[in-house]
Amino acid sequence: MRVTRRQALVAGGGFAGGLFAAPRTRAATALKVVFNAWPADQIKPLFAGFAAANPAITADMEAVPTADLLQTLDTRLGARTVEPDLYSCESQFTASYAVHGHALALDDIIDEKRFVKAALDAARFRRKLYSAPFASSCQLMFYNRALFREANLEPPPADVSKRWSWERVVEAGRHMADPAKRRWGLVFEQPERPYQMLPFGESLGGTAMSAVGLQATGHLDGPEFVEGFSFLQRMYTEWKIVPPGLADETATADLFGTGQAAMFIGGTWNFDNLPRNYKQLDWGVAPHPSFARGKPATPTGSWHIAINPRTVNRDAAVRFVNYMTGDDAQIMWFRLRPHPPVLLSVWGKIPEAFATDGWRIVHSELEHAAVPYPASPGYREFDDLLGVTLREMQTGGNVALLLTAAARRIDAQLDKYMN
Repeated sequence: MRVTRRQALVAGGGFAGGLFAAPRTRAATALKVVFNAWPADQIKPLFAGFAAANPAITADMEAVPTADLLQTLDTRLGARTVEPDLYSCESQFTASYAVHGHALALDDIIDEKRFVKAALDAARFRRKLYSAPFASSCQLMFYNRALFREANLEPPPADVSKRWSWERVVEAGRHMADPAKRRWGLVFEQPERPYQMLPFGESLGGTAMSAVGLQATGHLDGPEFVEGFSFLQRMYTEWKIVPPGLADETATADLFGTGQAAMFIGGTWNFDNLPRNYKQLDWGVAPHPSFARGKPATPTGSWHIAINPRTVNRDAAVRFVNYMTGDDAQIMWFRLRPHPPVLLSVWGKIPEAFATDGWRIVHSELEHAAVPYPASPGYREFDDLLGVTLREMQTGGNVALLLTAAARRIDAQLDKYMN
């Protein structure tokens, strides 16, 4: 799941980093935890709850901004010491931590029956679980009701059985787009991130990497992705319903929020961001599109918690994971920061929180249509290199050749993980 610094450091609640600890009593075990720097008022209650439930353990948290977390973990875990005992990570990097010996297998800790399938899939590498799902994500299609009324078009329904096809999105978008007036039919929140764009090939049955995550050639450049990304390219170059050259998520969201785009593919955090930042916007929500002849393939990613296999406090670390993935903590976490829950039970225990079109869609997608990141120890390299190709596609070029070149560059980087 790609969460920006803007999302992590919301106004008035964020902090740039540092240490804070759950309230202490006399303790026999002290855990060192590196965690993403969500706003302190959203995380401190969880650590306080853990302290209350485990008075013999303290959990000192080093809060690291999202933008710095990868490098921090690379340095800290790369030292191969006993600390940190635990750390939070984006799910797409689970395979990398596993292959480098930085993540303890959790199969004897995690009760798989309790978790949403998509979140659990993101924790698995080579048939083992190496991280515990903590928070999930899902993409939807938001739309501007006023622009649909102005165009005399029926908006997409909030029903997964009636999801719009990409072909229908283009048809509607062409009615509402006017590039000369800087009005667009559709905007993607993260147009250069594979997280958001891989469904163009996945909906047609493609897989971006081999099953073991060590080869892109023959997958990313296969016919499904060539067809899907060629369709995407035409949205920019031929049909001109999507603005080229935008990568900043603040700017893409602002185009939709200010009425300059009729439709917007974005994450669940927009349930809060849109009404907070664009109070005059009359918006609705619909399922993520898929191709007419394809299958639903909705992006999902997660924040997970992993245990350093070198910890000398394994029992305490397991207690921390069990607490943070327990029903009470997960309900608290959702109320503090409404990520899609990773536990099946949470959806049933607070049904009033999910009694909206958007959350009903998300619940169904995570169970039936969500596709996690490719599991690869080289996902970071994959993400960077494919991101460049996605940018290049926006202005033209032969998609098949661009994908072949990208797959070869990715494979060259994956070679180091072969042994």
